[in-house]
Amino acid sequence: MAVPRHGTGIVIPYGTAINNSLANARTKLEDLKVLRDHATASLALQGNLKGALSKLEKEIKARERGLKAVKTKKKK
Repeated sequence: MAVPRHGTGIVIPYGTAINNSLANARTKLEDLKVLRDHATASLALQGNLKGALSKLEKEIKARERGLKAVKTKKKK
């Protein structure tokens, strides 16, 4: 697993770490709080990831349509 380095594109899969910690009754409260703080900081760095992904999907579809149009013109 990659070491978290904020701002470098390396992302820790916090969902897995959180689920594993919650599944283990021996996980210390302090460890849960540290995990929460790290995950919160990581989430904040993502900004509006859902919105950005939506825009990316729209751009990909637009470019795919453009490629199809170019290929259709070349065939004629």
